[in-house]
Amino acid sequence: MYIVTGATGHIGNNVTRYLLNQNEDVRVLVRRIDRSLEGLSCDMRISQTFDDNFLDQAIHEHDVIIHCAAYIDLMNQDIMNTFRTNLQLTKRLVQIAKQKNCRFVYISSVDVIAKEKRGHIKEPLVIDVDDHKSYYKSSKASATNYVIEHMKQGLNGIILYPSAVIGIHDYKPSAAGREILHAIRHRCLFSVRGGYNFIDVEDVSRAIYQASRINQINHMILSGQDITIKELYMAIKKITGKKKLIFTLPTWLVRFAIIFSKKYSQMMITTIQENYHYDHTIMVNSLHVTPKPLEQTLRETITWLQQNY
Repeated sequence: MYIVTGATGHIGNNVTRYLLNQNEDVRVLVRRIDRSLEGLSCDMRISQTFDDNFLDQAIHEHDVIIHCAAYIDLMNQDIMNTFRTNLQLTKRLVQIAKQKNCRFVYISSVDVIAKEKRGHIKEPLVIDVDDHKSYYKSSKASATNYVIEHMKQGLNGIILYPSAVIGIHDYKPSAAGREILHAIRHRCLFSVRGGYNFIDVEDVSRAIYQASRINQINHMILSGQDITIKELYMAIKKITGKKKLIFTLPTWLVRFAIIFSKKYSQMMITTIQENYHYDHTIMVNSLHVTPKPLEQTLRETITWLQQNY
């Protein structure tokens, strides 16, 4: 039985769909049902996922746990829910996985990896918990370190580090999905220096499934293709066929304007201006997942967002 946490999220509901398409038995652990899971034929267990009795009863001997649940606080304001979800829940699931001999697939993030200013970023040997100023990055780094330590002690686990995930079935939508929606809807777009690496959510789902099946204890970056913010806006302009004016603003001006914004944060600007060149050699060689071309992913993402929003 596959156990999926965070199944109403973008990665979670897509990996649930992928597992069902592989004819796997799937149980999702959720706090509530929403439209992201409508019509899916899986065992849905509804409760507070922090409830020890609930987790103990829902997870059985030799299950495969895919831990997608995360609290992403881009505004860096909610320390309690961030650490409770990202760290404490992970610790509890690791303990259950060890007790019940479960395969544990942990979905971390490339945001926890220390980044050199240049070159391609590879899988980390060590996660520096103190190197992060945001609650999200710090909590995910601490959780990743916890999983690493227990893998050394016998946990049958694997850690996956996805870059920015975009694609279909983005019901909430995600931060990247919201930005693409914004770019679709507006004629005037304001770019800033920087970019990111994007991977298709279907590639991530396939990689997670493959990672659950290999007899390997490891950690792997899941990444796709690099693109600057301006190039992203230009691609959206081309795909939608709509006229758009794209202005590149200096970073100092953007950082000043963000002081008065409820939508963006300084952390978001810092993230897109870090090194975003990730090496996915291990993903391709070990999981046999070749990233979908970014233009195809963007076309599918834009079509889905237009149809659903």
